[in-house]
Amino acid sequence: MRLSKIIFVISIMASFLMLVASVIAFVIHDIGYFWVMFALMVISILQNISVYKHIYTSEEPAKS
Repeated sequence: MRLSKIIFVISIMASFLMLVASVIAFVIHDIGYFWVMFALMVISILQNISVYKHIYTSEEPAKS
């Protein structure tokens, strides 16, 4: 498994943790923190989509 794929998986897990932090902040009525975590989660998901397109559309190096 290439390093870029490992970093991609870690980034997806970080996005999930931001979702959990957003839900917890919403439950305890900390609206400021909720919006910060929600915005970071959306930005992270958009970056993940971009990285996914780059990883899986780039040519794999030919192994001889």
